[in-house]
Amino acid sequence: MSLKLITIDDEKYVRDFLIEEVNKNFQNVIDVCGQAASIKDGLELIKRIKPDIVLLDIELEDGVSFDILKRLEKIDFEIIFVTGFDNKAIQAIKLGALDYLLKPIDEEELEKALNKAVSNRQAPIKNSSDIMTDVASQFYKSEKKEHIVLKTSDTVHLVKLNRLMYCKSEGNYTTFYLDGQSSILISRPLKYAVELLPELNFVRCQQSYIINTKYVTRFLKSGTIILQDKIEIPVSGRNKESILKLVMSKMK
Repeated sequence: MSLKLITIDDEKYVRDFLIEEVNKNFQNVIDVCGQAASIKDGLELIKRIKPDIVLLDIELEDGVSFDILKRLEKIDFEIIFVTGFDNKAIQAIKLGALDYLLKPIDEEELEKALNKAVSNRQAPIKNSSDIMTDVASQFYKSEKKEHIVLKTSDTVHLVKLNRLMYCKSEGNYTTFYLDGQSSILISRPLKYAVELLPELNFVRCQQSYIINTKYVTRFLKSGTIILQDKIEIPVSGRNKESILKLVMSKMK
């Protein structure tokens, strides 16, 4: 049975392109069941079609698409956001660990995103979409970073930033260490964490570490930073002095 897809975008040529690509590359897998250009029509379309996948522009002709998602009792479909190069929108999407495509849309990126959505639909993570869109919406509307979403192979984790002590990377994997001795390992490099975490409290103090200055208790003359629970974090030798000054300035 084919999956049902709708596209909500206020630019007709974008909707036409998306529909053409889906019909060309996903015959017998995805059926395009409708399109809309506004919050009002998009909300009605979702309720009527009950789609499996929604291609969703952020800025619509009568508001932002997060307003559609807020009005739904439950988000039980895969979302792929479609957006222009809007830093705030991209940051919001990344905080919620959501999938997105940048305009102008690349055909290969679209195909990759749809293949992922199809796979996710076949093995969905329970209640994940509500958590992810809430985090994205909160930042987009208020620009406050209070939570991030971290995705593992079978779980979506909602993490309060004031509980995150530090991050440590090993190659393409990064572990997020929380107070209370818990940790979350994701298959992303440290660069991903750098993009998510606010500069106000977090400092990259070595190639493999980011620390939350809130948890710093003292410094050793060797350049090691001591966090709560006697956790020792090494500081890069070449940049040791400047990093320690930066950490101290953020602790004031």
